[in-house]
Amino acid sequence: MKKKFPGNMKILHITTELTPLAKAGGLGDIVGYLPKAMANEFPVDIKIMMACYKTIDLKKYNAELIIEDLKIELPDGKKKIKVSVWKTYLPNTEIPVYLIDFDNFFSPKDDGIYLSNIATSYEDVPYFLYNLISKITLDLVKIMDWYPDVIHYHDSFEALTSKWLNIKYQKHSSYRKIATVMTIHNLATQPKFRLTAATKLGFKRKDFSRVNKILKTKVINLTAEAIDNVDMMNTVSPTYAKEVLSKKYGAGLNKLLKMHKKQFTGIVNGIDYTDFDPRTNKDTPVNYGTTSLYKKVENKLYLQKKLGLTQSAELPLICAVTRIVGQKGVDLMEDVLKDLVDMGAQFVILGSGYGRELEKIFIKAEKENPKEIAAEIGFDANFAQTIYAGADMLLMPSRYEPCGLSQIIAMRFGTVPIVRKTGGLADTVKDGKTGFVFKEYDKNAFLWSIRRAVDLYYNDKEAWQKMQVNCMKEDFSWEKSAKKYMWLYRKAVSNHKNYLNGLK
Repeated sequence: MKKKFPGNMKILHITTELTPLAKAGGLGDIVGYLPKAMANEFPVDIKIMMACYKTIDLKKYNAELIIEDLKIELPDGKKKIKVSVWKTYLPNTEIPVYLIDFDNFFSPKDDGIYLSNIATSYEDVPYFLYNLISKITLDLVKIMDWYPDVIHYHDSFEALTSKWLNIKYQKHSSYRKIATVMTIHNLATQPKFRLTAATKLGFKRKDFSRVNKILKTKVINLTAEAIDNVDMMNTVSPTYAKEVLSKKYGAGLNKLLKMHKKQFTGIVNGIDYTDFDPRTNKDTPVNYGTTSLYKKVENKLYLQKKLGLTQSAELPLICAVTRIVGQKGVDLMEDVLKDLVDMGAQFVILGSGYGRELEKIFIKAEKENPKEIAAEIGFDANFAQTIYAGADMLLMPSRYEPCGLSQIIAMRFGTVPIVRKTGGLADTVKDGKTGFVFKEYDKNAFLWSIRRAVDLYYNDKEAWQKMQVNCMKEDFSWEKSAKKYMWLYRKAVSNHKNYLNGLK
């Protein structure tokens, strides 16, 4: 039942990813599921705008061409380009999605969603491109005569949206009323330009002087500009929101974030409980629930056979579903591989990295222990769910973790997480109740948590099953997160009104 809210709040998402149309990571899931949950909980009017990547199957999504060859001025004002807009809907909803295409900037050769065919004279192709999309989006708002109460954008790709509104669109009364929200998914992503790029971005050098003075720098930092101009912002867990205020995790922006900490909060990401339901999930060989948890072992036997591991209902099967990169604690996982084998456990990792070096660690381990270790290099979302269903435990020893979804999905499947106390891992896993948590980033602390888990698994089946049920009963649904995002939007509107009153 939709909860009452005074008026239908209009919300516009500007994004680079959208599940299932165009997905590279967790960002796509957030923009794909949050609007859906928001529409189920509140009487809101939501629209989504995104680039029309060549990888999107327009026929599959019944996209309709609604605007063709519209001439829109580039940010520097020196040239006009032709823009076309396709309209479709977020699958199984009435939420419209507008796909922006212009002058073949996305060539047929593109095989990814962050690539383009734009002229090489631009210093940093992706960020100039998405700044342009932000401007086109604001122009389309006027053409459609639909002015949102809130524009919600994600990370640094559309980071100048707030600045566009505060500087370039202030003369138009309908634009003046628009509040902005930014979600920081990973603060380490900070695109930077030389000050000479200001004109190409559509601004003057002096427009960036305030942030430059605060950071004592002479470059344009898009993330910093967003932080300084947005009405409200959040990161994807309360603990990570606290961590980034420190020098250790703040990636050079902790001082600026502290200045705006009243506009900053943390909201844990959700998952779609319909998609990740072991009772009905199509990638779970034998479906099960909290009252039929005994069936989970059949999924383990299936997975062991598929991976070529020793088939045994008794051996603990430990998994990692992750990007194979330093941030995810790959070095700690490497350090404990021999210990896992020695304690009679099995291990499977599914994922890929930015290079082959870290992947080779697990490929080598599999060759040396083919009956105990399996390395599935690459990523297959469907097989990931088969792994969650079959594994007993999940390893997630991250150096830092803004939110993390693997531990949340694992818990949904009754797979007990073993995690480091950082960011979203600290917010979602309760030591001794829904998993095992260690604090220090070192092998001994990590290994001790694994031994605790394996010991409980072997020696107290009743307590182990209770922990599994606790995990499965946790609520990390998008509906729960949506309520917190509605608070965020209302706060942004309030802050923006105060900002406008201060200009009078």
